[in-house]
Amino acid sequence: MLKRLSLAHLALLTAAAIVIACGSEQALLVSPRIDTAPPLGVVADPSGARIRPIRRVSPRGTDESWSFDVGPAGAIVPRPSSGLTITVPPGAVVSTTHITVTALKGAAVAYRFEPHGLQFAVPLRLTQSLYGIKLDHPSLGVPPLFAGYFAGDSLSVDAVSGDARVIEILPVRIDVKSHAVVLQIHHFSGYTVASAAADSLVDVR
Repeated sequence: MLKRLSLAHLALLTAAAIVIACGSEQALLVSPRIDTAPPLGVVADPSGARIRPIRRVSPRGTDESWSFDVGPAGAIVPRPSSGLTITVPPGAVVSTTHITVTALKGAAVAYRFEPHGLQFAVPLRLTQSLYGIKLDHPSLGVPPLFAGYFAGDSLSVDAVSGDARVIEILPVRIDVKSHAVVLQIHHFSGYTVASAAADSLVDVR
């Protein structure tokens, strides 16, 4: 199962949210299970669960890749042009490791992480800003989200429906103050931001 997941990618999908922590620096929400969302865990259907990626207000014309080295002390690596911040906590890797991230072209918020299959002793935190992203209008005043992996080096999005498929569903937290979604991962290779249903989209600026 780990081999299968290590070749997978990650997606963020729509769900409802409840408050789990409100500190001085963050107000974090976690997605509960809702009737219209796929259940958490590995998807039983070999073809995956159908989701709809959320979109950037300004689609990416090309892939954008960046790399960094991180050691046992950890690091925080922001990428303002994509809205992604990677937090590698102390102890996540045992020796200096070279990591490459690619923000994939197109409107869908999608990333590829390398080296494929890299495992972490302590989970990494991925924080994706939701500014400049098209989202469902949140009924609870916050963007309700959950996460999932997809197979392959890129996310195949249907040009007509806007749907894509993922092979595992994961929970996420939402940083209300920063308007960002936060996901913990234990291995690479990637993720994309998506919604389970996107009938009415509004720009978040």
